[in-house]
Amino acid sequence: MKKTRDGKRRFSPEFKIAAVRRVNEGESPHSVARDLDVNAPLLWKWRKQVAQQGESALKGIGRPKGGRRSAEGTEASYQRRIAELERLVGRQQMEIGFLDRALRQVEELRQEKNDDGAAASTKR
Repeated sequence: MKKTRDGKRRFSPEFKIAAVRRVNEGESPHSVARDLDVNAPLLWKWRKQVAQQGESALKGIGRPKGGRRSAEGTEASYQRRIAELERLVGRQQMEIGFLDRALRQVEELRQEKNDDGAAASTKR
């Protein structure tokens, strides 16, 4: 465990892994948290990270930095972002199509109303 300048505690990867292993071996998460003087929700978070990504997910001291994401996590976030942008483009294409049809209808109505023989207005 390290303390930062602001007084917050930072735990080593070995400490986190040992705590998670104790819980995985059958000890109560609350008793492990109390014994190690760690918040139980933090212990649950470490356990979830190990379950999802393996012990290497706990390799750093403290919180992971933005640049320390795993390649799989980054790839998944890129895929989610691409899907989100594709949905946005699709929605915009539908709106453009709707507005294009509406404009054509307005132009047709404008031309129909001007049937006195004069040329239809080109002003918009």
